[in-house]
Amino acid sequence: MTENDRLIDMWINPLQFLEVDEPWAGLSNSEVSAEQVLDFLCTPGTGSDLATLVSRYREISQEPERIFAAPVESRILDKLIWPLRHAKASYMVDNFLGTISLCGMVAEMVAILLFEIAEIRLNNAIMTVDDEKALFGSPFEKLSQQRRVEILDGYGLIDSEAKSAFDLIRTKRRRYLHLWSQDHEALPADAIATYHAAITLVIRAIGQEIHEGKIILNPALVRYLERQGIYDPVGQNES
Repeated sequence: MTENDRLIDMWINPLQFLEVDEPWAGLSNSEVSAEQVLDFLCTPGTGSDLATLVSRYREISQEPERIFAAPVESRILDKLIWPLRHAKASYMVDNFLGTISLCGMVAEMVAILLFEIAEIRLNNAIMTVDDEKALFGSPFEKLSQQRRVEILDGYGLIDSEAKSAFDLIRTKRRRYLHLWSQDHEALPADAIATYHAAITLVIRAIGQEIHEGKIILNPALVRYLERQGIYDPVGQNES
C-alpha cells in the first residue's frame, strides 16, 4: 500500500437475503426462520428481536386519537387503512422513510376523497371534471398536493388543524424523499409526527363519533358509500 492509497469501508452484498439467495442458500440445509426474515426486513444494526419490534410499535402507537373502525369499502381500505397499517409496520422494522412515504400517499388520498364526497356545486349542478379543469387548470385529482389543500381550505372543507396536518406531512415528505441534503437525525421523530398527522386526516374523512352505542360516520362519506352501494338507507330504516 502506498501513501496515496485510501481505505474506504464497504458493505458487501447489502441487498442480498443470504439465507435465500444462491449460492449462499445452497451451503445450508436449514429452513429460513422467521427471525432471519425479520433481520432482513430491519435496517442492519438496528435490532430485529421481538422486544425491539414491540418497543417501536409502542413508540408510534401513541396517537392522540385512534382509528377504531373503518367502513369495509375497497378504496377506503386499500388507499387509507391498509397503507396506514403498513406505515406503522414500517416503523416497527426501522423503515422510517417507508412510514413517511406511505403517510404522504394517504394524505393525498384523503385530500381527493374530501373533495369527491363534498359534491361541490357549480351553477346548481355537482362539479364535473371539465368544471375542475376550467376552474383549477386540471382535474382536482391531478393537481399538486399543495394546490389540493389550498382548494379544500378555500372551499371551507377543512379546518386549521386539518390544514396543519396536511402541511406537516407534505413538508416532511418533501424534505426526506426529495432532498439529498436532509440528514436523518430527526427521522424517527418525524416519522411518528407524520403518522399521527395522517391518522388525524383519516379520522376527519371517516368520522367516528359514538352515539347511543352506534358509530356515527361523516355524513358526506355516508352519501359516498350510498352511491357506491355499500350503504342502503332504506334497508337500514326497515331493519
